[in-house]
Amino acid sequence: MPTQVEAVTLDIDRTLCEYRRSTADLLAEAFDTVGVDPFFTAGEYRDRVFRYVPRTDTKAELREACFADLAAERGHDRAVGRRVAAVHTNLRDHRDVEPVPGAREAVAALAERYPLAVVTNGAPENQAPKLDELGLADRFETVVHAGYDTLAKPDPAPFLDALDALGTAAPATVHVGDGRDDVLGADAAGMRTAWLRRSDAELDATGRPGTRPHFELGSMRELLDPPWE
Repeated sequence: MPTQVEAVTLDIDRTLCEYRRSTADLLAEAFDTVGVDPFFTAGEYRDRVFRYVPRTDTKAELREACFADLAAERGHDRAVGRRVAAVHTNLRDHRDVEPVPGAREAVAALAERYPLAVVTNGAPENQAPKLDELGLADRFETVVHAGYDTLAKPDPAPFLDALDALGTAAPATVHVGDGRDDVLGADAAGMRTAWLRRSDAELDATGRPGTRPHFELGSMRELLDPPWE
């Protein structure tokens, strides 16, 4: 018989909220403002961003180092990359987010039943404004900023930190997230996983062979009546 669920952890980006302006849109405007043709994509930036965490203190510094390296690799002066990074940083408003449909209601319903925590890949200065804007900051007993407080997802370390803060065992805790890293990391920590399925195309990319989420959600509204109960 499965262990009874005693706590829930949640991702932030694309699980609780989304930026109103995408990284791709901001990059396009930043390249245009600097007056240079785009020399990398939002996906290429995301693929390497956490390499820079150990040697930078803020997301702005991280972005500057990353963009400078990308510029040099693509035949541009490093200063061009730094200018694009500065414009991007000025354009990004971390409060300019909108809730994922059903996310606020889901958090409210879950908070009536369980202690909650956040496990997010993101800097505190980026993620805290999002929770404030959503009006959810006081719903969580702890927020683990993976990649900053500890190793980034999909490493199990941030999930283990959340379990320590909540005082619950891994098999009695469910992690809710939209990404492959959420499923992989929480599974490696021994937790149960609830994957927010964002598109059918992602169904075959949710984890290493043999790793599947315990629950699949078509909408955050499904957590009003959690599938594990």
